[in-house]
Amino acid sequence: MKKDNIRDYATEAFRYYAACGMKTSEELKQQVKKQIYDQSKRERIRSGSGAHSDHTAYSVMAADDEMYEMAAEFLDIIAVEKTMEQLTSDQKKAVEIVYFTDAGKELEKGDISKRVHKAEIQIPASSMSIYRWLRNARYIFSKERGLRIIK
Repeated sequence: MKKDNIRDYATEAFRYYAACGMKTSEELKQQVKKQIYDQSKRERIRSGSGAHSDHTAYSVMAADDEMYEMAAEFLDIIAVEKTMEQLTSDQKKAVEIVYFTDAGKELEKGDISKRVHKAEIQIPASSMSIYRWLRNARYIFSKERGLRIIK
């Protein structure tokens, strides 16, 4: 796979999307908020005067802070969703086989080429076509995400 300036970032964005269970950005936001709310119910929070503060207010503030910190992840997921909508069925299948497989694990040397070979057999298409589709998916992702693209 020929290296371009957004290859690694886009690849990891696709893998992050898969590692999150291919949830939409809204579903992921709701999941994060729920985790924060559940965690805050278990915690005792004291204000400066020693009285218990309002758990609901604390939970909302914590959720807002977490949403702000995760803004880049949400933008990546939105861009991946928009990218997947624009791909043909074979291109989607290639992205799923190559990028979504074992998304939670670290990529090792040769993993991508092995997965491309697997995609060649399953789709069927040539390895050149698979690599071209992957490059196209990364390019669409970078446009949707607003990244600078150098050709």
